[in-house]
Amino acid sequence: MEFTTPALTEQQPNDQPLPGASSKGARRLLFDVTGIVHWYAFFRHPSGIQRVSEKLISSLVLRQNHQVLFVARMLGGDFFYQIDSDLLADLDEPEFRQGAIARLRAVFAQSMRLAPIRSLLADARYYHIPYIILGQLHLDRLVEWFFAGRPSRALPPLAPVTRLDHRDVLFNPGDLWWQKDYVSVVLGLRARTGVRLVQMIHDLFVIERPEWFKADFARLFTSEFEKLSPHVDRWLTNSRFVTGQLRHYLEARSLTLPPIQILPMGWDSFTHLSADEASPDIKEKLKRYGLADHPFILFVGTVEPRKNLPTLLDALDGLRSRLGSRVPDLVVVGGRGWRSAKVRSRLRRDRHVHWFRAISDADLVVLYGAARFTVAPSHMEGWGLPVQESIAHGVPCIASTGGALPEAGADLVVTFEPADTEALTQAMGRWITDEAALAQAKANIVRRLAEVQRPTWNEAATVLLKHALS
Repeated sequence: MEFTTPALTEQQPNDQPLPGASSKGARRLLFDVTGIVHWYAFFRHPSGIQRVSEKLISSLVLRQNHQVLFVARMLGGDFFYQIDSDLLADLDEPEFRQGAIARLRAVFAQSMRLAPIRSLLADARYYHIPYIILGQLHLDRLVEWFFAGRPSRALPPLAPVTRLDHRDVLFNPGDLWWQKDYVSVVLGLRARTGVRLVQMIHDLFVIERPEWFKADFARLFTSEFEKLSPHVDRWLTNSRFVTGQLRHYLEARSLTLPPIQILPMGWDSFTHLSADEASPDIKEKLKRYGLADHPFILFVGTVEPRKNLPTLLDALDGLRSRLGSRVPDLVVVGGRGWRSAKVRSRLRRDRHVHWFRAISDADLVVLYGAARFTVAPSHMEGWGLPVQESIAHGVPCIASTGGALPEAGADLVVTFEPADTEALTQAMGRWITDEAALAQAKANIVRRLAEVQRPTWNEAATVLLKHALS
């Protein structure tokens, strides 16, 4: 059976603005959560892009502004649909998170009835097939029940966004590769309605260093970005480094250089847990992970070539040959990435490595609190949330100079060149053998965080609104 929905470009003679709409400037900011909906259809734990999106979504600045709608483009159609802001905000609440993910998966299944089946199949990839079947069979509630473990209430119909015009702004937070036809649909929408496009970019490594990524993903991202970039009205980046990448990309192709704004990464994401708080729970969690009696160094990030884990492992091997059992174990928290077979094998073979592919944010807080220090050896990062997170938790960090990592560390990290194994070895060796130096590093973090006001996610959301709607 084929289903149809109202056209996005439909204009009504007596069109009335939404609450909070203004006759001047943009009427609405459409925050595109297409990537969020797709991500949680298949995964439970966020990557960096999802974390940034979720923090913006849950900010009061966006949630209390009637000009902001959260929308998603569904497979096979030319339409964007409204997504419940409360449901999205629940992703940022530990007690509601599992239920929110289950509900989003049900919404994703439901959306598979919104486009003609031929268009749906043409736009889909192999991993969409189970959802297409479930959606066509009207098994949305079963999807939610299966993942939430409790009976679900019926899903309301998805409401299409209509009456778009030149006053409206579509904001994509950086994940534009989930659907084959996504960019074509967005550009068609812009041509028909005049809606303005604001695009966030977290990095351009896929274009600059395609060898770090799966070949088909590199081709897809590059082609879609090349198609989209000439039509973007405003850009957002997450760092000075990425701003430079973007400027170079646009100038090299003789493209118009629209306004570019850095979106600050909020420092209020991270709940600090001191050694005295909930200590029985901390000990129990560490015991569960086999770390109760093991001092350890912490690495957080996907296991992939860009993260430069071989350099970290080489440095630790060198330290063990010099210091023996004084060298702490290494805890790696991160999923399996592309082109990583060799380093994955090495992680599994090393008896001093504990690799956890997916843990909850609450458990990650405990690991930060128990770590002696953290290491971020990446060749390049567009920002470096684990570095910022480490500092925010009061945990000293050794980070490479790759990309924006020094920016994320706010001048509170020890840096080394990513190819300089000996420099990393010496930096780690100092904090392993000199307790006073490590204590001083911790004290410096506490003092500087108290002295300098750091941006919050509400402030980041304010920057987004001002830049997008001006």
